[in-house]
Amino acid sequence: MATSRPSKRQTIRKTASTRQPAPVLYLYAISQIPDGAAPNIAAEAIDGAAHVEAIGCGEYLCWVSRVSKNEFADQLNERMQDLEWLATAGLRHQRVVGELSGHLTVLPARFGTVFLSDESLAEHVKGRKRPLGTAFERVADADEWGIKVFAVAAPKQPAAAKDASGADYLKRKAQLLKPRGDKKLDAEVQEFITMLTKLAVAASPGGKASAGQPGLVWHGSFLVRRRDRKKLELALSKYATRWKDVRRIDCSGPWPPYSFVGEHVQ
Repeated sequence: MATSRPSKRQTIRKTASTRQPAPVLYLYAISQIPDGAAPNIAAEAIDGAAHVEAIGCGEYLCWVSRVSKNEFADQLNERMQDLEWLATAGLRHQRVVGELSGHLTVLPARFGTVFLSDESLAEHVKGRKRPLGTAFERVADADEWGIKVFAVAAPKQPAAAKDASGADYLKRKAQLLKPRGDKKLDAEVQEFITMLTKLAVAASPGGKASAGQPGLVWHGSFLVRRRDRKKLELALSKYATRWKDVRRIDCSGPWPPYSFVGEHVQ
């Protein structure tokens, strides 16, 4: 039996109904325009499929990927409740920013920053020209370093002798239940923080996310000029030796200046 071919009008209508929604622009970072060619970024894009590209916005380059509006705009809050998705996407974001910072001075964008069009992104950057300039001056030739100070666990005490009386028992129990104090930093830790702050371009106190780590006394982030890296290493070594049996210093970096870009990139 012969079948009729769909008319041109029917075909167009069907194509229009199945067309995918326009993608959004996922922003990783903003950089100044380099003197030479912009680098090609090999790191996997935020969605694992798109590629990372640079869009000129005045005197800056915005590093973006064109991704699903449904996933990265309409349903982003729901997606972020999925810890497996969040871990994968967060790692991809960091890898792109990390590769970019190996080639250029960049201001990293906050995870999940999206724009609906090239025009809206360009307008966003245009309206923040002055604070962007200030931020680039601050982070030029500098890296972020994360510093943590931990208390070294005291050796286990031998089992206590049997209490001579009920009063002794209650006194010892009350001592065990006594609050550990108001967590006020002692003079040596304060001295350490002051030294780091003087060495750095800028400092940022640690947030609450890491505050629950066992033995953590203090943590913060510091923006340090690359020419001063040796000074940082010597200072950390000095205090690590002094605190050998009392405190432990953990240092991570160098990182892109995540903590020092300000709200103008978001």
